[in-house]
Amino acid sequence: MLGAGLLGAQPNPAMLRQLFEQHLEEQVREHGELDARTALAARELGLFLRGAGDGDGAYRAMTRAVAIDEKVFGVDAPRTLADVADLASVAPMGEAGKLFERASKSSDAAAAARALVALGEMHAGNGDAAGAARYWRQAVAKMEPESESAARVMNVLAQVVEPREAIPLLRHALAIDHKVLGARHPEVGATEQLLARALVAAGRAAEAVTPAREALAILSDKLGPEHPRVAAAAATLASVLRVTGSFAEAERLYREALRVDEKVLGPQAPETLEEVRQLAGLLRERGRVQEAVELERRLVVNVAR
Repeated sequence: MLGAGLLGAQPNPAMLRQLFEQHLEEQVREHGELDARTALAARELGLFLRGAGDGDGAYRAMTRAVAIDEKVFGVDAPRTLADVADLASVAPMGEAGKLFERASKSSDAAAAARALVALGEMHAGNGDAAGAARYWRQAVAKMEPESESAARVMNVLAQVVEPREAIPLLRHALAIDHKVLGARHPEVGATEQLLARALVAAGRAAEAVTPAREALAILSDKLGPEHPRVAAAAATLASVLRVTGSFAEAERLYREALRVDEKVLGPQAPETLEEVRQLAGLLRERGRVQEAVELERRLVVNVAR
């Protein structure tokens, strides 16, 4: 294939584009428009242009590749539908959904799963959690059951469904993470954190303490203490401890999360403002109203800036 050799030399983008275009022209001259090699050259040009940020050029090239595929391989062939999915990634929003729907019917389970994931992302982006969940469930069903990809989709699916469905999904994802990535991988910490939140939402806060602590320990170890993901894990553990009555430790963790996010993300970041709200709420619960008021004033000032 043309792309691998050219990208290794790293010429400038304009030169690369010219080479991809010349290669396509050569394939047309040598083999004709309706040939698999011409389709491959059009596909490579389209993928290059997509990576270079030329969506219109990528759309034209991928449309050409799909048209050739349909004649050479057939409209439902896995190769055709793989290119349909790539075309969908650069198509206008109104067309992209239909193209991904078409690609999701591929007999290649992995390719179909990728299209279903994309459809889920589109629905989630439009605020349609039920639609996103429907496609992500279908994607998981088509994936290798113990694969890292399946675990990632289970994680996103768990965030748009009810806790009773989310908890077994996250436990399954966690088992895959341990097996595939190892017990101390950051993704394990992220999954533990999601599991802790789902357990709290399900009214099972006592069960959430262990995964919340594990999430904070793993992420602190792997990312360092002053990372936004670590601050988020600290805030999650604080919320769990607040529900279970460990107020002093919850306050300490809220303050630490607030300190990190204020330093790293800034005083007006949504994460920082949410931690101000959470800490102020805890202080009010504990009868420390004046301290809560001071924090809330700070919140108002930061939002007003």
